[in-house]
Amino acid sequence: MNFSPGPDAPARRIRREDILLAPGYAALAWLLHSLDLTATGNPAVPSLEPWWPVLTVVGCGAVLLRRRHTAVMVAVCGTMAVALVLANSSAGLFLAFEAVFSLVLFGSDRAARRAEVSVLALCLASGTAVWSLTGDLRDAVTVILLTGMVLLLPAEWASNLRKAAQLAESEGARAAAIRAAARDQERLAAREQELALAAERQDMARELHDVLSSRLSAIALQSGAALRAPAGSTLHAEVLAHARRESVQGLEELNGMIRTLSSGVPRPLAGSVRDLDAVVDGHRSAGLQITWNNLLDPDKALPGPVQAAVYRIAVEALVNAARHAEGARVDMSLEPVPGGVRLVVEDDGGTAGRAVSVPGTGTGLPSMLARAEQLGGQAWAGPTTQAGPVTQAGLTTQSGLAAQSGPAAQFDPADGTGWRVEAFLPDGSQEAPAEDVQCDPAPANTRVSQRTMMPGNVFRGNVA
Repeated sequence: MNFSPGPDAPARRIRREDILLAPGYAALAWLLHSLDLTATGNPAVPSLEPWWPVLTVVGCGAVLLRRRHTAVMVAVCGTMAVALVLANSSAGLFLAFEAVFSLVLFGSDRAARRAEVSVLALCLASGTAVWSLTGDLRDAVTVILLTGMVLLLPAEWASNLRKAAQLAESEGARAAAIRAAARDQERLAAREQELALAAERQDMARELHDVLSSRLSAIALQSGAALRAPAGSTLHAEVLAHARRESVQGLEELNGMIRTLSSGVPRPLAGSVRDLDAVVDGHRSAGLQITWNNLLDPDKALPGPVQAAVYRIAVEALVNAARHAEGARVDMSLEPVPGGVRLVVEDDGGTAGRAVSVPGTGTGLPSMLARAEQLGGQAWAGPTTQAGPVTQAGLTTQSGLAAQSGPAAQFDPADGTGWRVEAFLPDGSQEAPAEDVQCDPAPANTRVSQRTMMPGNVFRGNVA
């Protein structure tokens, strides 16, 4: 650590203690001279003795520069100290003390270390010189003690102060780093909490969509069919029975969600492949012509999460067909493929073509995608015509859904445009080859853009 200002460091200011210290040294020197307390008894250079006041003032004035210009201060004070000692003035001892003290405290690390070694060597050398010249050990010890008090003592004192300042600065930097790390940790924790809340909101929105929107849509369609059926007819009673079953099951699932939110205990997965038979019967009673082919081995049960995903995706696709293609023919199939199962739900658009959708929440297709992706599968949806698929929205990732761009293909709702939903769900038996789980790719210029799937578009992917 460098206590002297570098070329890019701000210059140290003259502090109040420096302003008080300089005249204090001068006043002390004047007092000692008035009491005739000299440094050596007789001046070594008599011609300098009359000049002691000037030398003292110059040396004390240089003390003001000990922080801003340490090297200049040490040079001036050192020179004046030698001159005052030769002039038999005690002020030289104070200036020598201050020069060593300031050099070790405010100088560079290198200068401080050299100053400590130099004053120690000077103390020993002065004592050795006196002993060799006089042969008196007492005089040698006296000189060593005197030079030690004047030179070695301020050096060690300043060194301790310097180390204390360095330690305090290091602790301050460490405390600042700890505070910065704590702030970063708080921001990270807040961000993680935001992400967790966002994920929780998405899960809740998906569950509410699947539990309430699908059920209520089915009830609305079935109640409409009941209103059109003759009162007291078998069809009227059958449709009302299906509507009641949907309402009861929806209420049970809603209560299960409320209990989960209250207790935090996950509720069992709702829906299975076996439940699709009742769903198909309910939509048939509402007017859909559904062909349902379950080609799975009845002796081989799928894992619970896979069955729940199949159920949710199929229900969403059937509700969309009932809402947007009244009287349509729907072909739904579930078949085993290498590594999992494939679900396909396709309708012909109905006799009147596709209806313009009411703006919904925009969670239908993303919900299908999320349920497939959570299991490591894939899902697709797109319009079709009598000539076959027009395009496919390859919903392989959430980012892929958001990244789709380009002009959306425009379809006439009265041209018999249908809709196809296809999903691959792995069952954990093996990794499925890519060619066995993907649809035929559509031309790049007919990819459905994100706008096609947002609320207000004519396509059914946007329904709630």
